[in-house]
Amino acid sequence: MRLINAIAAGETLETVELNDALVSLNQMISSWNVEGASLPGRQRSTTALVAGTNQYALTTRPVKIESASAAISGIDCPLELVDSTGWESITEKAATAVILRKLYCDYRFPNSTVYIWPTPRMTGSLELWTYDPLPLFVALGDTVTLPPGYEAAIRFNLAVLLEPEYPRSQIDPLVTSQAQNYKTSIVQVNAANQMSSNAPAPAQAVGDQASSVVPQ
Repeated sequence: MRLINAIAAGETLETVELNDALVSLNQMISSWNVEGASLPGRQRSTTALVAGTNQYALTTRPVKIESASAAISGIDCPLELVDSTGWESITEKAATAVILRKLYCDYRFPNSTVYIWPTPRMTGSLELWTYDPLPLFVALGDTVTLPPGYEAAIRFNLAVLLEPEYPRSQIDPLVTSQAQNYKTSIVQVNAANQMSSNAPAPAQAVGDQASSVVPQ
């Protein structure tokens, strides 16, 4: 509010204004989560694989799954990530195997489900590397831990977002340019950190599916 000259130094905001600003703050962070470029890092999660079961509910909806692998009986299998079309192109969905090949995520909200092919014949573990959303502020007094650079980016971009709600205030053009600079900086750092270290796996022909499955 000080950045857009809605209040002067030392002045305080009314509760209604604070609550409105909190809503705007969370809306902005949610839009950054959807955008994806502002996500700071990856999170590793593991899920137990059950013999004879090919679908597994996740505890959240990841913004994006970057990579996945399945470990069964000492064999670590990188999984090809496919979309719904790729999943539906599989002709032998009931096939079982020890070496697993593909993973499809439905990205449902609030909890997503992943599907594995072939169905694991034995128990094991599924490892996912995901981009998870930035945390929202539940209350005004919340403390949220973020990487360096995010505080300034959030502060200045929130000022730009709030300014239209206070049309009589005058925002310094420098605030707008700084908001863009701070946001660009974190996007560039994240882009460098999110570069894939591996080339994409070659697509597997549908006709080759049966030959890749260990016979039951």
